[in-house]
Amino acid sequence: MRDVIQYDGIKLWVDKDIIRCKLSPAFFKTYDKTRTEEALYNAISTLYDREYKPLLLDLKQLNSSDSIEIFILISNSVSINTLVLSRVFLVRSTSLKILLAINNITGNKVVPNKIHTDFNVALAYCQNNYQIFNRVS
Repeated sequence: MRDVIQYDGIKLWVDKDIIRCKLSPAFFKTYDKTRTEEALYNAISTLYDREYKPLLLDLKQLNSSDSIEIFILISNSVSINTLVLSRVFLVRSTSLKILLAINNITGNKVVPNKIHTDFNVALAYCQNNYQIFNRVS
């Protein structure tokens, strides 16, 4: 783990060529959509270092409504899309995974969203995605 960026309940770092993000429930006490998107963009661009990496967001400690809110914000963020290879969301329940997957189907996403309940599966997807992208480019 090299650089760790923390901001109002958001923690971002790079681990094994994956940009990891963890949000605490306290983050949503001061949540502001515009400010949050800008803060995430700035933090990710610092960690991006001109190399596309998957973004793994750990939402397991959040309640369902907060998870949906941050999923929609990040999924629809054009600015964040320009910095990441893929977005992988780690959620705590299968029902939330299904709900987010339905939202995923209805949207027109350039950068793919993947939703998992198992950390090891999410991590393996990120590592595989990174390796395939770098073999091609």
